[in-house]
Amino acid sequence: MTRIVRRALAAAAGSALALAGVVAVQAPAAAYGPTANSLGCRIYFSDAGTGSSPSEWADTFTLTTNPASPKPGQSVTVSLTAAEGSTNGPVPLTAGSVPVAVTVGISGAQTGTITLNQSSYPAGAVAAYAELGGFTATGSFVAGSQGAVALTVKQVKFANSTASTYCSNDGDRDHKAAPVDTTIVHNATVFDGGATITSITGQTGVTAARAGNTIDYSVTGLEANATLTASLKDSSGGGTGEGSGTGSTGAGGSGTGTLVVPASPTTGTRTLAVTDGVNTVLVSITILGTPTVTITPSGGGAGTAISVKGTDWDPGSSVVVRGYQALTGAPPPPATSDTPVTATASATGGISAAFTVNDTTTAYVGAVSGRMFALAPWTASADACTAKEGNAATGDCDLKYELSETVTGGSLSMSRGAGSSTIIFTGVTLNGSAQTATGSLKPINVTDNRGSTLGWELAAAVTDFTGVPGGTIPAGALTWTPSCADHTGATNATAAVAGSAAVPVNEATLCSGPAGTGGTVTGGSYDASAELSLTVPAIQLAGTYTATLTLTLS
Repeated sequence: MTRIVRRALAAAAGSALALAGVVAVQAPAAAYGPTANSLGCRIYFSDAGTGSSPSEWADTFTLTTNPASPKPGQSVTVSLTAAEGSTNGPVPLTAGSVPVAVTVGISGAQTGTITLNQSSYPAGAVAAYAELGGFTATGSFVAGSQGAVALTVKQVKFANSTASTYCSNDGDRDHKAAPVDTTIVHNATVFDGGATITSITGQTGVTAARAGNTIDYSVTGLEANATLTASLKDSSGGGTGEGSGTGSTGAGGSGTGTLVVPASPTTGTRTLAVTDGVNTVLVSITILGTPTVTITPSGGGAGTAISVKGTDWDPGSSVVVRGYQALTGAPPPPATSDTPVTATASATGGISAAFTVNDTTTAYVGAVSGRMFALAPWTASADACTAKEGNAATGDCDLKYELSETVTGGSLSMSRGAGSSTIIFTGVTLNGSAQTATGSLKPINVTDNRGSTLGWELAAAVTDFTGVPGGTIPAGALTWTPSCADHTGATNATAAVAGSAAVPVNEATLCSGPAGTGGTVTGGSYDASAELSLTVPAIQLAGTYTATLTLTLS
């Protein structure tokens, strides 16, 4: 690696650019980059003269084509990406004031020159000597005849209105008038090969195959006298190949081969991928799975017309749809008196038919083609019945209804009366003996509307009493006598239980609702309250004492 070379940059007026980065040179590869490389550059004031302030621009470059392997006549997008971009000179730049133009030469099977552009560079305002950031310049060309082409970056221009910077291969020269091709080269191949499925054993067409079928194919445009391999891949030609097909080409690159669809293949839209080891050609094919049949609706009374759909039948085959009785042995079960209909499978193995169920013994609607068979359950409707026929003196029938109601559970909640958030104890006058101050916790309404078998608990936590101007009465000095009763007018499933009396309030239970046993539903509305007692020690600093009582419902 070498350092950036700068000469007389501080003296350059206007928006001249200095170019910086890491230098490394890599020989051209089939896919160029991201690769470190360096270019030589000069500044041209008013885009004139032979240039001054030579510098070296080191960066990481990527040169790509899309598609990577185009067909003749296809538009190809060429992109050059510089990861870091250039470094600004002494004058700040505004956004988009340095458009980039990259000259790329095409050689090989076709020749020419294209220009890649990035008109909005830099993306934002740039301070003096700050980095302008990376960029991607793009352009396009139309692919010519089949063959290898090389795309070479010949020159890069940063076209500021005050001073333009031209860059070409590393070294100092007039990079505007006498550029030297860089070593940023991307090799691509214009490919005009193709594949065709000529026949499939066991099928009447060439659009679909199933496990065990042999696919016969032909190819063009591949390597001459090559050994071919073939496999089934996903719809884009990617993924893990399935199957091991073989084939070969002749002197002109055309050839034939076969592939046996393996057992348990991936079904659906797939591609037959054939390769000569260098190029791969694809042709779409549907791989069939186990035949299916679906019906809409899936039940009804006599005379119901239904829609029958199916998948994975052999394309072009005749598929008979009919009614079947309940299955008592090996399929198919006995047919009913329903009139059968015939459908022809599509190129992808689908079937569609209209069918009418009249026979009351129909338990399935099925489809059959040769040795392939599929069933869909049919549910006879209970929406109609016949009580008597003709002049019969006896007979009856029933229509039954399913009754449904949804009961949605409510919540477990509590509330207190307005203005009851402060509890004032009776005051005491110190007399040399411990004394008891009393207060009342007003009723708290606990409502359990969950409609469950769950229980609940209302528990307490209390802080120490702190005095003003000082002093502390411990939380353990506060005890209570809890009370838990049904709320007036409430209908409760179970009785609530009051907590223990004469125990410290902290971490004690005020009231609780036990869980139901044996599926017993709990719930109701309850009032929880308590009489409070605070033991004031004989020796205690006089003042006003406060504490916080927290009740938690869970």
